[in-house]
Amino acid sequence: MPSDFTGWPFPRPKVLDGATLTLEPLEPSHRNQLREAAAIDPSIWTYFPKQFNGAGDNFDPWFDASLRRSEAAEHYPFAVRRKADAKIIGTTRYYDMAAIHRRLAIGSTWYVPEARGSLVNFEVRLLTLMHAFEVWSVNRVELITDPRNLSSRAAMKLLGAKQEGIIRNHLIYEDGRVRDSILFSIVCNEWINVRQRLVNRLDGYPPIAKPFRPKGSGVRE
Repeated sequence: MPSDFTGWPFPRPKVLDGATLTLEPLEPSHRNQLREAAAIDPSIWTYFPKQFNGAGDNFDPWFDASLRRSEAAEHYPFAVRRKADAKIIGTTRYYDMAAIHRRLAIGSTWYVPEARGSLVNFEVRLLTLMHAFEVWSVNRVELITDPRNLSSRAAMKLLGAKQEGIIRNHLIYEDGRVRDSILFSIVCNEWINVRQRLVNRLDGYPPIAKPFRPKGSGVRE
């Protein structure tokens, strides 16, 4: 099927294997471990809007909806597993994917408290961004957050993502609040520098075998 066919999604990713983490495509076997991880600290869900919020009794509906979106190739969610003890410590996903325009968003990300402020997010972002830019040949990756989520905003800036502006009245929270969103992005000609920035943060990360080619054509596996 040609890459410019309107209904053709990005190919489903397999396990993304890092130095200390694996990102495993979400499946039913992840439910219990992910539920346990999500219950450690309810503040995980503070900045998650409707349909992305799995707090308390919403966990199973959130998990089931994530599986349905994955099966429909609308979202590609992952469980983040730590290699040292094989524990699930969080989740992230690709969403708002538009293969015809070679762009997508990465987000809906959370981690257990012990992983926050560590190198976990840098490794997760390196793995997900590498796959987006070097396997799918995207032109653009978007990252979106609540203006009040200062830690998320700081993390996006540390990645080297560029802030583009405010999306007004963008999302609705479970309690009915309407929020603005801050939009960040990384585009293909910035990726080589962003990648090096991430590798530098992850001192000792295994070298990347495949050279990056910014002008790669089409969506490919």
